[in-house]
Amino acid sequence: MEGSKKMMKRPIKEVYGSDASDGFNKGKAETVEPSKANSIASQIELLEEIIKAKGKFDFTAELEKLKEELMEADGMLADVKVKVPDWCKLEEKWLLDE
Repeated sequence: MEGSKKMMKRPIKEVYGSDASDGFNKGKAETVEPSKANSIASQIELLEEIIKAKGKFDFTAELEKLKEELMEADGMLADVKVKVPDWCKLEEKWLLDE
């Protein structure tokens, strides 16, 4: 509980930044990094490096399993249709600046 009380006392500017674009960019950075670390593609790269190091475990089977999961996930992702809002019409051009 101690940590949550301290968080409540922090000024909004410190948490979210001085304007909306700072808050958006900070939130985006905080959510992108963990997902990169846990992605299946990252796991495949790691396993390929371990296999090259000639480990004594059966990483080849694990690599094949992860590749199958990745192909299945890519197939499901291809079925998803996301409408991209026109940020210019919504007068939110700052969202396009990266």
